[in-house]
Amino acid sequence: MPLGTKSSRRRRRQRKGQAKAIAPNPFLSLLGAIKLDIDDKLERFFADELVRVKGHGTEIRALLRATAALSSRGGKRLRPTLLVAGFRVVSPGGDLEPALDAGLALELLHTYLLVHDDWMDGDALRRGGPTVHAALREHFDDERLGEVTAILAGDFAAALATEVMGRVRAPVARQSAVLAAFAEMQKSAIIGQVLDVAAKKHDPETMYALKTGSYTVRGPLRLGALLAGAKDSTLKALDAYAAPVGIAFQLADDLLSAFGNPSVTGKALGNDLRAGKRTPLVLEGFKRARGSDRKLLTATFGNARASQAQVKKALDVLERSGARRKTEDRIEELLAEGLGALRKGVSAQARELLEGAALALTARRV
Repeated sequence: MPLGTKSSRRRRRQRKGQAKAIAPNPFLSLLGAIKLDIDDKLERFFADELVRVKGHGTEIRALLRATAALSSRGGKRLRPTLLVAGFRVVSPGGDLEPALDAGLALELLHTYLLVHDDWMDGDALRRGGPTVHAALREHFDDERLGEVTAILAGDFAAALATEVMGRVRAPVARQSAVLAAFAEMQKSAIIGQVLDVAAKKHDPETMYALKTGSYTVRGPLRLGALLAGAKDSTLKALDAYAAPVGIAFQLADDLLSAFGNPSVTGKALGNDLRAGKRTPLVLEGFKRARGSDRKLLTATFGNARASQAQVKKALDVLERSGARRKTEDRIEELLAEGLGALRKGVSAQARELLEGAALALTARRV
């Protein structure tokens, strides 16, 4: 029996195509579940830790409360979810508890890096609340003491991260490889940060690969895969995928920092411009802008006192000069490179999960 007229069959094909186009992103589905688990683990972990430090005085409790507030407030939990994704690539049905514990360690490491990064950038706002150095400055009513204590808070979070990672249940050989990868990830992030703040000349994408990609994409995926006992071929495919996707993630973050809604991003409008960050977006703007547009950018770049009106005009320059479009095009190129690396070394199901991760990381609506 015929299945209908040509037009009705065409409409059914269109509906099927539309349904496929709006199919749920498997990574976002995983993210929702992992976020609940990690949020719960963080809450219980810091509650226990506050009890453990109770005898050390109010100063230590203040340090830990400020750290816990940053860790708990508004975190997307992308990194623990990528770690779980790396685990699932290798072990689709394995017990996730070791990966979740490693994800807790990763989130504590992220807190450490945020605390120090915010202090270095002089930012007072993170995730819609005070940065740790701002909170401690207010607590102690002393600017220098607040900043010094914040550096120690970051160090404390790093120690907590190492402690938690060292307790993750895994065969001895795997645990050794995981700890080595955890340390390597931190070293890469620190090298990238030095290039960012101290090097007079550096390739921004190389710095992004070290500073952000290492502990946001490549590191978490590798940790999860190692925990699950990945083969070298799988690790190679994950690394080849993660390198360009990690850079694309940071470029997307640059766009979000510049053009995103502050009520969503938790940061002031044009934060990177005011801070004088030499992002590829800003460098492209300077390369393209002429005359009064270039003067607008120059007057705003690195000017912490720039008005909202000045910042908005400078952002308009980045838009109409084509710098924003150039950055968006580069993100697409990097995504294509990363997704192309998944043709070998992973299953079709794993490929679908990682494709969803790449889209989620660069759309930055998560």
